[in-house]
Amino acid sequence: MVTRKKKAGYARHPLADMLQIDAAQFGSRNTPTRPRVEFGDGVAESEQTTATTLDLLNRAGAVPTVTKVKILRPEWDDTAVKAEADAILAETGAGAPDPMQSLYG
Repeated sequence: MVTRKKKAGYARHPLADMLQIDAAQFGSRNTPTRPRVEFGDGVAESEQTTATTLDLLNRAGAVPTVTKVKILRPEWDDTAVKAEADAILAETGAGAPDPMQSLYG
């Protein structure tokens, strides 16, 4: 995050200066006041990084299907995540009941 903060600082003032130059040199209708430039809170991971992470966790059997769906689709609500996880488990056969459970349970 320190690097991101520094880079945002490098861009903040030149961006404001460019808007003022645009107004002065090119007759832009922008009011030549210094704008407040804000940058988002964080940097999103690339799709490749997310896919690699999910693949490694999946191979290790280290994460439940619901968590994998949440990582891949963070904008989905819990109902949509559960429905997708259930569909994946049904499709792969991983959601089948444990046959040993009926013998001992």
